[in-house]
This record gives sequence, C-alpha cells and structure tokens, in this order.
Amino acid sequence: MKRLYKPILFFLLPLFFLSACSPNFKLGNYDDPYENVNRKSHEINKAIDKKVLRPSSNVYAKILGKKSRNAVSNFSENWGLPKDFVNYTLQGDIGNASKTTGQFFINSTIGIAGVFVPSEKFGINARGTDFGETLHKWGFSEGDYVEVLLLGPSTERDVIGKVVDMLFDPIGFTLSPWQSRLRTAANIGNVLGTRAALGSTIDDVLYLSADSYSQTKLAYLQGRRFRLNPEISATYSDPYEEFNE
Repeated sequence: MKRLYKPILFFLLPLFFLSACSPNFKLGNYDDPYENVNRKSHEINKAIDKKVLRPSSNVYAKILGKKSRNAVSNFSENWGLPKDFVNYTLQGDIGNASKTTGQFFINSTIGIAGVFVPSEKFGINARGTDFGETLHKWGFSEGDYVEVLLLGPSTERDVIGKVVDMLFDPIGFTLSPWQSRLRTAANIGNVLGTRAALGSTIDDVLYLSADSYSQTKLAYLQGRRFRLNPEISATYSDPYEEFNE
C-alpha cells in the first residue's frame, strides 16, 4: 500500500494546481506565452526525430513488413485499452466503457493477446481516449500550448493528462518484469511504426514548412480540438486528422 502514496500525491498535486489556475485558462485561441521555451524544446525534439526517430523508423519498416508492424501496434494498443476503460468510466461514458471491455476481452483471447483485432469484425472498436480528454469532459480548459521534450506538442491540460495516464496505468500494476519489458518494446515498435506510416506527412511539417514550430502547433491544436469537440467534427472536417491519429 505504501507504494501507492507517491503516485497518489503526484495525481492530486497537478489536479489541485489545475483547479487553481483553470479560471485563467483560455480556450479557442492560439496564444503562446511559453513560445521562447517551446521553440527550444521543439528544436531539440526535431533534432531527436532527425537523428534517431526518423532513421530508426525507416530501419524498422525495412526489417518488419507492414503486417508484422501492424501486429506489434495492435498488441501495444490492446494493452492500453484498460486505461481507456478507466477514463471512459471517469467520463461517465458507459457505452464506450462497455465497448472497450468487449474489445479488450475479444482481442486478448481470440486475437492472441491483441496481435489481431477480431473485435472489428463484431463491430466493437471504441475510439481511444486519455485523461486529458477526461479533464476536458470535467470542464477544465486546455490552458496554453506547450511543447514537452520527448513527448512533443501538448497543452497544459494534456501534459497533466499524460502524466496521470503513465502513473495510473492499471495494467502496469499487474505485469511481471518480463511482461513489462515486452510491453515497453511493443510500445516503442508502435511509435516507430506510426512514424514510418506518417513519414511523408511529418517530414513535410518538420523539414519542408517555413516555420516547423508554428505548423506543428497548428496541427496539434486543431487536431486535438476536433477530437475533443464532436460538435465541431460534425460540421467541419479535420485537415490534420492523419497527423493526429
């Protein structure tokens, strides 16, 4: 039980901070008070992509065929479904919580631990979610734009969401050391597979645009807002849907 004290503290403090600051949060604008710091983080992230992520994803794509890459990504995403279930429950979305449960059960059994996704044939395929979306459902505004080292583009609200999702991953508390390493390897493979699949789109934003920082910010904020606001998505199509998948 003592092991849980520190994660709980990390959970409560950010929420307290967010609650205290939320009246000053701004939604529906592109103000960037942290731009100087964000741009420095962006340049570091861009260098990491250029020297590590992009070449690694190219090698990964050459070693593994598309079907194999999809199997790795399926496995990785399947073991993230319990987190989605927790967030959908916190959001009061019982329909998607039920879908996520069915999806996880079917893919973990018939789909061989999630390597395959037979749930799609049954029409059970809930959209992924996260604690950032949960905070959005609870009424917290997005805050200002931030670009975090290694994690990339985000907002103040979504940074807290990512931290909480990492600390309170329900599967993470149950895995043995070797299972945890296997899952970590699959998660890395999923990142490399996504980078390879969206290679040309990401390259256009990072290396061919006049201002890659502004373009990255625009892509993230518009994509995220379309994702979290169905009333917008129902009226307009998201121009950055592929980039934000």
